[in-house]
Amino acid sequence: MQEKKESLVLSDDFIQCWHDAGRHLQQQIEGGPAWIRAHLDQPIMEHLSFRLGNQLFFIRIEDAEGQLKTPGSEEALIKIAEKCNGHACIMPMRFSFGHWIPVEKGWGLLSQKDRTPVNPPDLVTDEKIEMTDWELHDFAIQVVRQNLIQSGESVTAWNSNPELQPSIWLGSDAGLQWVVVQAVRYPEEAKIPSNIKDIEAAYKEKGARGNFAYVSFANENQQRDTPLKEGEKPLPVYRGEKVFISYSGLLDINND
Repeated sequence: MQEKKESLVLSDDFIQCWHDAGRHLQQQIEGGPAWIRAHLDQPIMEHLSFRLGNQLFFIRIEDAEGQLKTPGSEEALIKIAEKCNGHACIMPMRFSFGHWIPVEKGWGLLSQKDRTPVNPPDLVTDEKIEMTDWELHDFAIQVVRQNLIQSGESVTAWNSNPELQPSIWLGSDAGLQWVVVQAVRYPEEAKIPSNIKDIEAAYKEKGARGNFAYVSFANENQQRDTPLKEGEKPLPVYRGEKVFISYSGLLDINND
């Protein structure tokens, strides 16, 4: 478990730049890309991210004039792109006539590695790509969040970094609650993390109640009613394809 860091105060200039960058990307393809990160909740590893076909793109906004203070780091961008088997991109922006506009043509993206232009549609292929553990964890966070919101809970914060727990925070009249989320692939079984009591102790002063939740994923075509034979592997969970999802609901960490 990592310590919960204090939230950074984002400047109005950065927020405007972020909105303008997202608006530009949304307009590059009919209906826009499938957004992964389109919010400024912290912690921030990338400023924006999206899926196009079977490819993932993680973006760090950069002021071409070097005056804008931006959250996160290029190292964090590289890390999440590598963990998710995606593309790390830089998006240079320039302020002009009251708006931030991309410096580069087209999508406005450059490869973080060599600063060459990136045109996302050119990188999309028909290859089936298996989702990484980081991708699946982010998917699990989305499932839990959506279920909590639909049930009337107030989700106040969340993060999709599997190395940083808790994953989700809830706020209500009954007090603060936190949730450790785990993603598992069929036929694996979820297990409450061994350090759950350490997490509980870290937030005891806040009077927050702890919960555990897991989401199990399986290929939509996986036969789940019969056990796998010895040596048989489950069907992979592919990026962008339909999956079978099983959600546990919130489990009290003190009820083993």
